Amino acid sequence: MVIDSCTFTDITRHLHGISEGLLDGMRKVASLKPDAPAAEGEHHRHEWFKAVEAFVRVNAEVMTLAELLRALLAANSDELSEEERALS
Repeated sequence: MVIDSCTFTDITRHLHGISEGLLDGMRKVASLKPDAPAAEGEHHRHEWFKAVEAFVRVNAEVMTLAELLRALLAANSDELSEEERALS
């Protein structure tokens, strides 16, 4: 077994929580109005773009973790199939 089911489930649960937090944050950023008139010296548009870029970077990391979990699941499945063939 490449990864036990308890560890896999824990990682998946955390990844789901991260995804939900990311989605919630993106919804909040999307509701902001970066082009609205701002007080002198405030740079809402620039800060908005920085926040969006940060979310994009985090999303890329989340997608990488999801791909790793899929690979672990596939490896576990392959290994279990080999063990079943060896036992029969």
